[in-house]
Amino acid sequence: MNVLIDTSVWVDFFKHGNQQLIHLLSIDAAMTHPMIIGELRCGTPPEPRQKTLANIALLKHCQQANLDEVSVFVETHKLYGLGCGLIDMTLLASTILTPNSQLWTLDKRLLSLATRFNIAYLPLTH
Repeated sequence: MNVLIDTSVWVDFFKHGNQQLIHLLSIDAAMTHPMIIGELRCGTPPEPRQKTLANIALLKHCQQANLDEVSVFVETHKLYGLGCGLIDMTLLASTILTPNSQLWTLDKRLLSLATRFNIAYLPLTH
């Protein structure tokens, strides 16, 4: 099982750390997507900034849903008006297209949709 790590998880990790993310990284189960890297680039990842972004870019990449696939996905499943934007829908569709993968997000709306499609990664809480 591989896990696409959403921007929200990275931002939380940068601020607070997260042993479960460290574990996923250590077993090579964490994935990324160009849009996640782009979102992180718009923010303030830890210094050294370029090294942090480059390291995340080295992770396995999930399969990328293209704009037409995302559009069909949104229309087919009536996912409009639910508070998720194009990047969220792209990550959701991309995770679905990637065999044996889940999506880890801290965004409540995106988590709700990932749960709906049975691809939500729900880390263990202690």
